[in-house]
Amino acid sequence: MKQNLSLLIAALTFSAMQAGAQSSSAKMGAATPANSSTSKIEDLKKPTEKMKDVDEEITDARMRATLGSKSKWSFKSDLSYSGGSVNDPFGSIRPNYRASATAESLTYLSGNVGVNVRITPKDSISFGSGLTINDPFHGDITKPASDTRRGRAANAVLPRYEMSTPFVSWSRGYKAFGTQMSTSVSTTYYTDEDTSKYQNYLGNVSLSQVFLANFGTSKWNGGVSVSLAKYLYNGALSDTGYVAAQAAGRYMRSDISAGLFPFMQYTFNDTYSFRTVFGYFQFAKYEVNDRYVQLEPYQSVGVGISITRDIYLYPNIQFTPKDVRDDRTNVALSTNINLF
Repeated sequence: MKQNLSLLIAALTFSAMQAGAQSSSAKMGAATPANSSTSKIEDLKKPTEKMKDVDEEITDARMRATLGSKSKWSFKSDLSYSGGSVNDPFGSIRPNYRASATAESLTYLSGNVGVNVRITPKDSISFGSGLTINDPFHGDITKPASDTRRGRAANAVLPRYEMSTPFVSWSRGYKAFGTQMSTSVSTTYYTDEDTSKYQNYLGNVSLSQVFLANFGTSKWNGGVSVSLAKYLYNGALSDTGYVAAQAAGRYMRSDISAGLFPFMQYTFNDTYSFRTVFGYFQFAKYEVNDRYVQLEPYQSVGVGISITRDIYLYPNIQFTPKDVRDDRTNVALSTNINLF
């Protein structure tokens, strides 16, 4: 399985390099014959008749892929692999790389898949469901995953595959004050077993806002992402394992989360970029108290790979700057894939 994943990553990287080469070749193609017409119907329209293009305002590859395809109807997904430490990236347990993390987790493939409807050139509505594959590299993948997290029962299991957690969201991409921006509002209903049954969550409502500006050059840019979420419950926490973990101070159920995440990017070419995110200003309010707690700062460092306008990959590592250790530095891969 590890060999297959390595081959997949190599294939994706080769595809990205091929896409970049083909793009450069197209730009240097043969000259158009003198007796051929280069006019397009779109070019003949009056300025007031032309459909505005969101890409005229949003030029960042990641933001474009996050906003979805420009088609009226399309498939939209954001999927990620949350792996183990750099010592054991395909292990079963994803270490608590942040000292204030409230619950240990299995490694997993997860994300959202659904339909994106573009209602205006800048606005779209998405709806779909979450997808999770627990501990994808261990045991029989046709059977439930062994729940080997600390505090769980000896023979505890989790479903290997879960198509759950339906959502509806609205997003808008635009430019204001010379800055690229995106706004998103979403509501989610939890249906996966661990979150809905054991932790007894009902769902959440969230808001995110991204600001991106150039630093006086086309190569360097950066900005900040702001997020706010309110969590809803089905009732009091009742699972014995989580109740015990809460009593021991190893687990707390979230009530409100808020974060401000500065980030920087350096663009090498149309395909590759360097990206780092500073998760230093993230706060959480838990149901057991009325005060906001600052979570342990973290940082992610990775490479952005723009396969096409609608496919973006971000392999990265995540660590705590105050305590950089190989056994607490996690690996991850996030993707945005839009089709049609």
